[in-house]
Amino acid sequence: MRHAVISAAQKGGIGMKKSTGKISIQKAIAAVMGTALLAGWIFTADRGIGSQEKKIYREAVEQQGLVDKLGFSGFRLEEYPVAMYDGKADYVFYQGKIEKRSPVLETFAGTAYPVGDHYEVIVPTLERFDGLLSLAGGVEGMVSGSGYGGEEQIATIWHEGLHAWQMSHFQILGENLTPAEMEKELEQSGNENGDSEETLLVKELDQNAEQKKRMKKEMQLLKTAAEKKDIDGMKAAILEYREQQEKRQENMSAEALMAEKRCELTEGTAYYVEGNVLKALRGENVYRERYLDTLDVFEGGRGKFYRTGMAKCLILDRLEPDWKTGLDFTESLDELLYKAVESTL
Repeated sequence: MRHAVISAAQKGGIGMKKSTGKISIQKAIAAVMGTALLAGWIFTADRGIGSQEKKIYREAVEQQGLVDKLGFSGFRLEEYPVAMYDGKADYVFYQGKIEKRSPVLETFAGTAYPVGDHYEVIVPTLERFDGLLSLAGGVEGMVSGSGYGGEEQIATIWHEGLHAWQMSHFQILGENLTPAEMEKELEQSGNENGDSEETLLVKELDQNAEQKKRMKKEMQLLKTAAEKKDIDGMKAAILEYREQQEKRQENMSAEALMAEKRCELTEGTAYYVEGNVLKALRGENVYRERYLDTLDVFEGGRGKFYRTGMAKCLILDRLEPDWKTGLDFTESLDELLYKAVESTL
């Protein structure tokens, strides 16, 4: 079955086209802080990339201290090349250099993508975004009525950076996708039998009136739980949510259930990081409008699980503040959540 974890900002592969002429960059861990690293930039492709993109990358790396406080131990953005695609070429920011190359992926939205022996963050330049009516996934809420600018681009880079970290270091629910394995899977995706994760979730949830109704109720309960001021009220809402969830999930295939768990775990955590970065850059009001107020907004396909996953992250922050310490992505967010609830009963 096709996976859909490769892009946080594209639930069905929208706006993506693989290019030829890849240039592999040797993967290594940067040993210095972002500000020190950036002080020595060698602009080998200076003529082709604008000052806006340089500023965006610099300010993205400067958010490392904020992200460290979220608690994802070992996650450093500067470990991963960040490629900005302008419609003609990629400009790759990595280890004090900006390298120009032929595009690996022609894309209209952010993604974490295998390049040679490692994963990279690939985003279009802001200019490349111009004229788009909507974007999928995490950036979708940013565009709707609020605009997409440098701060949103920084948040997207962090979202995709978390995916690069997830796929580089962990077996997601027991599955290890190396860059080579992911490349092979992407190459075979157009010829294999079976539905993609997106199609499965559309068929089993979106197109089933009763299941859709249950899912909407679950999302409302999660939002209620996340908003509760008292822990007892929060736990009561979670227990009601669990009862509602069990009724829905008993009518789903094993493949669709795994797709749901995987999406919540990978995208929910990335959406959570994205939201916190944007909150630091744009303020509490924007964060509330775009993330907290929309936790119960039903969206087709995988999109709804960005929101339920983030809601569970927020609830876990209250019930088990150290839940991200040692997080290895082998357990679903539900497993972590229900353990936290049971430990406080």
